[in-house]
Amino acid sequence: AAEANDAFGTSVTGDSNFIAIGAPGDAIGGDANAGNLAVFSHKLDADGRPTVVAGMDQDNEKISGSAEAGDKFGQALALVAYRPSGAATATDSILAIGSPGEALAAETGAAQQAGAGNVMLVHLAADGTWDYLRALNQGSSTDDRSGTIEAGDSVGASLSAVNTAPRAVGSADTLKIAVGVPGEDLAGAADAGAIHTFSLMGSAGANDLWIEAGDGDGVPGTPGADEKLGTSIHLTPRNLYAGMPYGPAATGALHVLPFPNVVPGGTSRPATTYQPGQGGLPANGNYFGYAAR
Repeated sequence: AAEANDAFGTSVTGDSNFIAIGAPGDAIGGDANAGNLAVFSHKLDADGRPTVVAGMDQDNEKISGSAEAGDKFGQALALVAYRPSGAATATDSILAIGSPGEALAAETGAAQQAGAGNVMLVHLAADGTWDYLRALNQGSSTDDRSGTIEAGDSVGASLSAVNTAPRAVGSADTLKIAVGVPGEDLAGAADAGAIHTFSLMGSAGANDLWIEAGDGDGVPGTPGADEKLGTSIHLTPRNLYAGMPYGPAATGALHVLPFPNVVPGGTSRPATTYQPGQGGLPANGNYFGYAAR
């Protein structure tokens, strides 16, 4: 039922098969801002509206973990259609669900790191049934994923996914996701931010890449406090667009990183920066790059 502060519609994503809408402010079992989401098909119901396929929250037995206050499950969503093995077309989809307030332990038995953040992957079949796949987060000493689970990283605050070959059978090479980590502290700079790319299929660690300012992937400069790289991202088969509205440029900037720069094993190419006052753009304004689409 609709309730005050559910924040339904904070995130919206869709592909050729489904539509998903997040409500990260929804209280689950009394846990404020635990969050949930709804999935719809494009088929219209008797009232002429998209047909409800599923509702998801972390108290669902299919979803890993449990609903907790402040998880903000559904704060960011990304949905991508793909062709499963044995199918002739892209009948199925993978839904990525950001839960940037999720508390996680860096190691088994260690203390929970508040607001570390998490991304959960769900497979949506052509008939509307669904299954949980796995979670994407930063690494620990027992895996080969980049980064370290830390408090306040806000993994999953933003998401963008792409299928680089929609007519081919989906694979680890063709299904990719960019995950924003705007709360990441780097080199003593609080909330410098970063972007973490993964495959939507296959092992997370074997197919991930960490991106931060000055690491050679195309974001210039060095990590700076409160720049929050990863706040605004958009992934396409050709480029990753990374907005930096909070600096270091006073007006903000948008960096365009060629796709090979942001996947493991790619040959790095020159990146492009759009910034007010350069390349013919008007010099006035603030927060340029706030929304990359």
